[in-house]
Amino acid sequence: MSYHKNRSIVIRNAIIDSLFILWCLFWRTGLGLTFFTIYASLGYIYSWPFYLAISIILGFAPWGWKVQEERRDREEERKMRKLKNQIGDDFIYAKAESNIEINYRGVIFLKSVFGLFVSGFWGIILGWKAIWSMVVQLVDNIKTIVKYI
Repeated sequence: MSYHKNRSIVIRNAIIDSLFILWCLFWRTGLGLTFFTIYASLGYIYSWPFYLAISIILGFAPWGWKVQEERRDREEERKMRKLKNQIGDDFIYAKAESNIEINYRGVIFLKSVFGLFVSGFWGIILGWKAIWSMVVQLVDNIKTIVKYI
C-alpha cells in the first residue's frame, strides 16, 4: 500500500474515531443532565428533599454504564490472556459459558431500578476516569491528524 493511501486511511480513521468520541461525550453528558433535570423537577414539584440526591445519582448513570463497559472489556481481555497463556499458540480452543436466570416481571423491574442506582454510583466514583480516557484518546487522535496533514 502506498504512503499516500495509508496516510489517508489513518486520517479518516482518526477523524471517525474523534467524531465518535465527541458524540459519546455529548450523548452521555446530555442523557445524564436529562435524568438530573427530570428528577430534580419532580423534587421541586413534590418538595421532597431526597429527589435531589436521586437526581444526582441518576445523572451519573450514563457514565457508570461506560465504566462498567470498560470493566467488562478489561475482564474479558484478562480472561483471554490467561487462556492464551494456559494453552499456548498451537491449539484452537473453544469455550462456551452460559448463565441461567429466572426473571419475573417484578424481578426485572427491581433489577433495572437497582442497576440504575449502581451505575450512578459507579459514575460518581469512576466516571471522571472514563471521561479522562476519552479526552486523552481525542487529543491523541487530533495529534495524529495534525501529524499526517
